[in-house]
Amino acid sequence: MHDFIRTIFYFFQRAIPLALLGLAVGGAVLALLKGNRSRAGKRLAGGRAAAIVLLPCYLCGLAAVTLMNRMDGTRTGFQLYPLLAFWEAWNEFALQAWLNPLLNIAMFLPLGALLPLAAGPFRRWYGTLAAGAGLSLGIELLQYILGRGQADVDDLLCNTLGAMLGYCLCLCILQLKGKRWRLAGACAVLPVLSAAALAGVFLAYRLQPYGNLADAPIYPAHTEGVEWVQACSLSDAPGPSGVYWAEPYTKESCDDFAAVFLSRQGVEPDLDHADVIYYDNTAFYSDHRTYSLWVSYNDRSYVYTDYRVDSGLRYSDEGGTVTEAELRAALAARGIEVPDAAEFLAVDGETGTYLFTAACVVEDGVLLDGELTCRVAEGGLLYEVDNALSASTLYGDAPVRSPREAYEKLCAGWFSWRDVPAFDRLPPRRAQVTACDLGYVTDSKGFRQPVYYFTISDEQDAELRDGSGWTTFVPALTKK
Repeated sequence: MHDFIRTIFYFFQRAIPLALLGLAVGGAVLALLKGNRSRAGKRLAGGRAAAIVLLPCYLCGLAAVTLMNRMDGTRTGFQLYPLLAFWEAWNEFALQAWLNPLLNIAMFLPLGALLPLAAGPFRRWYGTLAAGAGLSLGIELLQYILGRGQADVDDLLCNTLGAMLGYCLCLCILQLKGKRWRLAGACAVLPVLSAAALAGVFLAYRLQPYGNLADAPIYPAHTEGVEWVQACSLSDAPGPSGVYWAEPYTKESCDDFAAVFLSRQGVEPDLDHADVIYYDNTAFYSDHRTYSLWVSYNDRSYVYTDYRVDSGLRYSDEGGTVTEAELRAALAARGIEVPDAAEFLAVDGETGTYLFTAACVVEDGVLLDGELTCRVAEGGLLYEVDNALSASTLYGDAPVRSPREAYEKLCAGWFSWRDVPAFDRLPPRRAQVTACDLGYVTDSKGFRQPVYYFTISDEQDAELRDGSGWTTFVPALTKK
């Protein structure tokens, strides 16, 4: 089952009791209104009656979803950068990322549709706009105060847009029923423009030659007042222009890989009965007794754990000792071939952690980059393989900025957006750039794009980073 579907079921199941309570309240309100109107000799319209019953049901369900049923790991605090959620979704271009803003829009569609049906004042657009924005603002403030979620300006924008879309769709249908074609057309403008904008985003993504980098810059860091010091050589010549490619897995090809890989481990996989979870770009396979296997679609990396090795050995502080030749042979026996160009490192002999690494090694148009980490228990038992060592072929050339140009972007704050919040919270007074290295990152379409990794040292290294600097990246491709 897809992780997103499991999440939706989680929220809906826990919202049902409170929604039913709201339904009962709505039924009681409807009975009172019907009684009053009956005594006055008036009749309550069917559409309004349904809205009066459903509105409390919806509001109670909304309260349950947004304030009461928060899963572990929910972000708290506040986020004040407008449209950040859309930029995140654009960079990652994965289902889960897009569903974040789109579900926040969809969540308030019923509000916009029910309010004008339930009460006359909300037939005016500004009445529904104020109600949608006010309710969303109240939810965001309560989430922040109660620590039940993150107060996010994007949620406020998306919720308000959702309420107005619901309002426009409701009014459009009412105008069509009354054969007021011009008013119906006016009400359809916002939904049509919103659908066209979303379609345009997806079309633009499809037409661009390469994918997006999940951690690419979105907004600049506050670098005002920071003294940047160049402590490494930077060339004015553009870097290597190659973009590399290894075909990403699909759900079907990932299943095929998992079946073959697990068979090579001496496991008889039964993917129809094993616990298989599909995420946006990742699949998880496990029978919880013999193995677990995580596979990433885009870069084809995977993490395999052999549960047949006793847990006491796997969780022990003492690991096994192996040589490079022994480890290569053990991997080959499992169908994992390690290229000769990969360098062998004994990362931690006491815990049995070993590494094969290659830093942007290019031979005959093939880029070898990344790391393969192995964990070995006492007795030389290999029990975990984390293979992020990718081999990709040259796909084509693309214009690449020079290290000097990338450094200028860095000084202007246009580096990986994941590093920006920490930088803004504790901005350094003096940032010394000690290294600039060309690397490659897998984008959302499976291409290996060049980036410049900068190592930076500042006055907070000793207190926050055990004396070492920190690293961020600037995309190397240009739009020239």
